[in-house]
Amino acid sequence: MIVHFPCTHGFPDVAAAYGSVAGISTKDATDLRLVAFGFGDGGGGPTAGMLETAARAAKAPGMPEVESMSVSQFMHELEEQKEALPVYGDELYLEYHRGTLTQLHDVKRMNRKAEYAFRNMEYFNVLAGEPKHPESDKWLKTILKNQFHDVLPGTAITEVFDLYRKEMREVIEDLNLAAGKFADKLTDDSDSITLFNTLSFDRHDPAAVEADGYAKNQPSQRYTDVCGRELLAIGSLTLPAFGNVSIDITSKPLPVSSPFIYDGRKLSTPYADIVFDENGAISSFTDKPSGREMRRPGGEPLNTFLFAEDVPFMYDNWEIEPDVMEKLKPVYGFTGRTLVSDGPVEIRLRSTYDIGDGTALTQDMVCYADTPRIDFHTLIDWNSPHRLLKAAFDLNLKADRARCEIQYGAIERPTAANTSWDKAKFEVCNRNYTDLSEPDFGAALLNDCKYGISIRDCNLRLSLHRGGDHPDVTGDRGVHELTYAIYPHEGSFSAGNAAYPGYELNVPIVSVKGKADIPSFAKIDAPNVIAESVKPAEDGSDSFVIRLYECQGSHTTANISLTAPVTQAVYTNFLEDEKYPLILENNTVSLDFRPFEIKTVRFSG
Repeated sequence: MIVHFPCTHGFPDVAAAYGSVAGISTKDATDLRLVAFGFGDGGGGPTAGMLETAARAAKAPGMPEVESMSVSQFMHELEEQKEALPVYGDELYLEYHRGTLTQLHDVKRMNRKAEYAFRNMEYFNVLAGEPKHPESDKWLKTILKNQFHDVLPGTAITEVFDLYRKEMREVIEDLNLAAGKFADKLTDDSDSITLFNTLSFDRHDPAAVEADGYAKNQPSQRYTDVCGRELLAIGSLTLPAFGNVSIDITSKPLPVSSPFIYDGRKLSTPYADIVFDENGAISSFTDKPSGREMRRPGGEPLNTFLFAEDVPFMYDNWEIEPDVMEKLKPVYGFTGRTLVSDGPVEIRLRSTYDIGDGTALTQDMVCYADTPRIDFHTLIDWNSPHRLLKAAFDLNLKADRARCEIQYGAIERPTAANTSWDKAKFEVCNRNYTDLSEPDFGAALLNDCKYGISIRDCNLRLSLHRGGDHPDVTGDRGVHELTYAIYPHEGSFSAGNAAYPGYELNVPIVSVKGKADIPSFAKIDAPNVIAESVKPAEDGSDSFVIRLYECQGSHTTANISLTAPVTQAVYTNFLEDEKYPLILENNTVSLDFRPFEIKTVRFSG
């Protein structure tokens, strides 16, 4: 990939144009420099005055040669010199605008929820054998429009976000409604429920569903979550990849005892022994399978809330500056903890905190009988302009690099600050997870809508909220919901230890009324290959598309087997343009993947 970094911004005066060219650090490779200009940075074209300046600069003595051209033409000229260009094998980290990873919680959360709601809708669309939903393109365009600069970064004006919330709330509701209608075509009208796994790997985590009564043949318990929703938790589940399980409902729970022991200060689960301190944080966390203490000796207690003033010199909603990391201090506003629910599936402890500056926090810590994952389901009542709130997990691990999920893969980043470039990465981006691993043990910090995290010295500090108030004057005030989770695991980083639990947190098991008797849609025999989407083909035919990627950085061969009969499999690009046919034997295609490679396959019946 050829990349060019323009080092000018805004109107190109003569000095800026000359300085930008004089500052080229790779003159031995190329002397080209793009000076982009226009009225504003939101897509405005050049003014007459700008064009006049550019024309004069082209004739000014002592100036570099100046020529007006399109960006496309510039990149083609640069491509002609590609053999001489230096190669950089790392992320193109912007040492700036780090606050955009966290600013405006509702924007980040609705974006994440809309992405996965669209994914589920398309999956059920294909599973039901229906033509592409007529509203699909409209919903997608709304999501994409609202991912535009400065919307998704949280750096537009208040009116933009008022419209964003309205549009995205409607899109998410419409997508969930459409997915439900497709799913209803797959079940009968009985009083049972069917649990659908829309992920491409087997899952064993509990389901949280809106249903009356209890599961007849599965451990289950009722509870009210931190948002006031009354739900049924169902455990001891095995849902095959792209598969489903039907559950009969009864008025009485299965008589299964709780595996949890809690005395107000200590908690024992099937996977961990936990001790809380007087401030509500975790002073000791012993992982039972390994016997490892998770908290670093002398480090911060786990799930410590950190709070600091956050006033950038400029670019309020855009930036977090380095000094904020030094100002972060523990919150000592713990006000109490109650036992909300204790049963065969989970234990739920509800804690309240006075964060300070008018902000309060209520959090359910949820431990499960079937998974070592511990959830922190959180409500933040935010009233603190120009503040930053983080949740810290100072882990007892020696890992030189952390793996942070990005779309279609993960990137490794140093946990030490050995160079100026490393020091600049005090706040980095992650999607569903960040993982720290030794060769035989590790832990992943998962989230369902947060993107900013600090990884220095194996102390994972997830950014929960920040209160910039320019140009959006609201400062993100209000009540906001989020969930993050810690997932200890045996062994080093792998798909099953990080990617799988990250998806499970973000893509809950889907519950549909009635029984279904349908086989699993597809199976992938390589655990590190994930089907990110199953969707109707864009050409309007009855074909469908599966987009897959390798998720842990390994060369691999994967066999994708379908249960429904298909007659043709074609390899396509992202736009679903046909590239070449694939060999289809017994409803199975075999694909070779390079590390993190993405492949798209169109199947026809």
